[in-house]
Amino acid sequence: MKESFKQSMDWLHTWGGLLFGWILFAIFLTGTLTVFDKEITYWMKPELHGIRTSPINLQAATDQLARLAPRADEWWIELPHARTPELTISWQNPGEEQEQRKLDPATGQIVTVRETQGGEFFYRFHYQLHLDQLGTWIVGGAAMVMLAVLVTGIVIHHRIFKDFFTFRPEASFHRSWLDAHNATGVLILPFHFVITFTGLVIFWMIYMPAGVDLFYGGDFDKMLQEVEQRVHPQRAGIPAPLISLAALEQQAKTYWGGGVTEEIHVRHPGDLHAQVEVVRRADDRVDLISDRVTFDGATGKVLNVWKGKGSAFVTYSVLLGLHYLWFDHAMIRWLYFFMGLTGSIMIASGLLLWVIKRKDRHAWDAVGYQIVESLNVAVVAGLPVAIAAFFWANRLWPLNVPERAMWEMNTFFFLWALCVAHGFLRKGCLWAWKEQVGAAATLFALLPLLNVGTTGDHLLVSLPVGNWRLAGIDLTCLGVGGLLYWIAWRVGRPAVPESHATSAPIVEAG
Repeated sequence: MKESFKQSMDWLHTWGGLLFGWILFAIFLTGTLTVFDKEITYWMKPELHGIRTSPINLQAATDQLARLAPRADEWWIELPHARTPELTISWQNPGEEQEQRKLDPATGQIVTVRETQGGEFFYRFHYQLHLDQLGTWIVGGAAMVMLAVLVTGIVIHHRIFKDFFTFRPEASFHRSWLDAHNATGVLILPFHFVITFTGLVIFWMIYMPAGVDLFYGGDFDKMLQEVEQRVHPQRAGIPAPLISLAALEQQAKTYWGGGVTEEIHVRHPGDLHAQVEVVRRADDRVDLISDRVTFDGATGKVLNVWKGKGSAFVTYSVLLGLHYLWFDHAMIRWLYFFMGLTGSIMIASGLLLWVIKRKDRHAWDAVGYQIVESLNVAVVAGLPVAIAAFFWANRLWPLNVPERAMWEMNTFFFLWALCVAHGFLRKGCLWAWKEQVGAAATLFALLPLLNVGTTGDHLLVSLPVGNWRLAGIDLTCLGVGGLLYWIAWRVGRPAVPESHATSAPIVEAG
């Protein structure tokens, strides 16, 4: 038991941040990338780069589905928008897995694209670490610790406002990293709370299922069906032509006051009990309520017009919207991206502070110290290496390799494992940092050149035509590469002796 409340909070802040810091860093960094998940997917599917914005040919999409999936139980048509230019059709035959094709929205012709998870890989990693429900529980536990660390961080800081303006990059390692930790923590403190809390809210049904268990016997789909007032008709077994989806889509838009369509969902196509749902895009508002109009697919009769109702449902939708960032505003998206990076720096600097503060006084515990120092290198520097390698794998693996998307994932985890081994072999020394950060910098800086060499796409092509989806990724890779080169150079500089640094008092956190 610590002597005072503040010492207890300091202990919880330090050890909670250390034990969960590596997971939190990975969650924050990959979560930051998901802000641009669709742009990443677009970059990783160069076969789509030639598609230009054009009027949507829904009849052509319907014809493709009728040809490819005449026996399907369900069809989906996802319409293009500013972040995804292609038209996507999906279907599910009875007893089979869902299939998908990409179409040119103007002609309805199939565009053959390489197999890749694209931005979906980072999205799934940041909330379940690719460990299914076990990963969701781990991430949930880390999020709870993050909230505790944020609260204890406020308690132990005497001068939270002054820390906002304090950064001494030329001071000793300890002081400069402490300044970085305090400044990044204070600068966007509300963002840290909001993004962590809303992340927990998303999976409330997993973490706190008592309500669903009590009223719906644990059947979450049944609860959702009742809340969203969905009716799933049974197939009649009587053939009937499907009414024009283009006409139904135009009729549905009249209920939305200027909104645009995101998706059309058809149940039992070609049957007398066919049902068509036209779903509104929610990217012009914060909450994630996807209004929809349901039609009888054989007659065109309006069966239901649904808009989210009830204060509890709207509150939940707003919290989800704050986390998912579906609202389509470029400046806010970039703001989220930089706040996510700032959060990642806050966590990384906290991990570094732990080893810097104990470098001299923990010689008796050298094994534990070395493990922490090596893991810091492997996660903070090694994860960017693995991320860059994932992009390289997208361009270098042959297109006809079976399970190609899986090999891209394997490349990510293999390079990360190599970084872990390298960190332990080097025992976390400065050269280990310099080598891994330098490797990540080189991989990111050369990505635009790899893009040119393998696809012919480059900034002189994408910028003149305003293709920012493509140019943004190339420019970001160049910027990240330059920043990592600077960090690698900064790490190699000799440390400033503590006595030469500024004499201003420091906050003993971390």
